[in-house]
Amino acid sequence: MVTVGEVLKNKREKLRIGLDTASSETKIQKRFLQYIEKNEFFPFESEVFLTGFIKIYAKYLNLDVEKVLALYRRTNPKVDEQKINTPPFLDRKTRKGSISITPKAIVISLLVLFSLLIIVYLGFQIYKFQKPPLLTILSPQNETTIQEASLKIIGNTEKNVSVEINNVLTEVDENGNFEKEVSLVEGSNLITIKAKKNSNSILESLETLKIVYQKAIVEETEKVYNNKIKLEVLGSPAWIKLDIDDENKIAKVVQPSIQEFDITAKMNIVSGRINNTKIFFNDQLIPWPVSEGKGVADLKCTILGDAINCE
Repeated sequence: MVTVGEVLKNKREKLRIGLDTASSETKIQKRFLQYIEKNEFFPFESEVFLTGFIKIYAKYLNLDVEKVLALYRRTNPKVDEQKINTPPFLDRKTRKGSISITPKAIVISLLVLFSLLIIVYLGFQIYKFQKPPLLTILSPQNETTIQEASLKIIGNTEKNVSVEINNVLTEVDENGNFEKEVSLVEGSNLITIKAKKNSNSILESLETLKIVYQKAIVEETEKVYNNKIKLEVLGSPAWIKLDIDDENKIAKVVQPSIQEFDITAKMNIVSGRINNTKIFFNDQLIPWPVSEGKGVADLKCTILGDAINCE
């Protein structure tokens, strides 16, 4: 059965056209024209390229393009795309069948995969070694104001990492947890927490906390004073008028006696016989002012705390 390659080749030779001339005038590489004339279609990238070259070549040789394509299709059922894409440098045995998976190929693939895993693992370890350790402060929060003179620093880091708080080495447990009590001075305190992978490492993580210690303000309660006024009338009766904290306590003739009263703020006393009348504030005798009358005197006093001021 005549093939499309034979038809194209016979027509070219009949017209006495060389392959070089045909390649130059059709702009199709010489090797592709040779493949077509030999009915070797595997080097072409796709069916579209192949049929396109056949059309151009048939038209160039003054052949019926449709008849040539029909002949190609009859003598060459549609080629599997995988076969058309097969590189020309593969041998025929390989092109006709699928690539076989041999034990050697499996071993080589596993070795390559294992090598890649080792490279990735080593790269990860180097990255971890060159990366500063993680450092998390759980308590307290930065910019905190407290009213206690000390606080506890609580945090977490990676395993086998040393931690310093204010340049003092702090114990870290096997899970990377640490805590330390820190004393504060009144006002602003800066607390530094460093985490190093070892004592000589220059790779460190640093956190700084600003803590304000403000003493609690203790409100002083007003002191209560139990102040007393004692009135003594001796020998003979005396007329007395006594006002304590704006309340009248006595306004009459008082027989010889001793009386005691509570006082908070002020006192006003008038006596008709100052010679036999004595007044005391918390058992302290209060002198009567000099009186120009016949033994009559008026005394006004104010209280401040536990002290009395009279005039």
